[in-house]
This record gives sequence, C-alpha cells and structure tokens, in this order.
Amino acid sequence: MDSTFKVLESDMELLAAALSEVEVKVAVKDGDEELADLGGPIRAFTPNAVRIRGLSYSRKLYEFRVRLPGR
Repeated sequence: MDSTFKVLESDMELLAAALSEVEVKVAVKDGDEELADLGGPIRAFTPNAVRIRGLSYSRKLYEFRVRLPGR
C-alpha cells in the first residue's frame, strides 16, 4: 500500500487537524523512521510543541503527518 502524507507545518494546519481530530503521526525530522508511538489526535499545540496522547513533541525536532485521503 502506497502511503502519502501531508506534513503539518503551520499553526492553521495544526489547528485544523486538532479540530477534526484526525490521526497524526509523529516522525523525526530529517529521518525516515516514525516513532514507536502510533500517534493520535492533537490535544494541544504551542509555537514550540505539539501534544499527542499526553506526550509533548518539539516542533523543531519532529514533524507531524496526516495521511491524505484516497491514497
């Protein structure tokens, strides 16, 4: 199965994902491996961090991905 993702970068993209409660995957920037945590809906975000499942991830170190529909 071919997985195509959109990387959420702006506050507006993160807000839209949080409001729609979509599954968000967390990946290390500049790396191909996703974290062991399967991700989940965004519960909160700040200019510096995103909280998913009670864990906070630095926006400088991690990227946040959503699967594109129909792909």
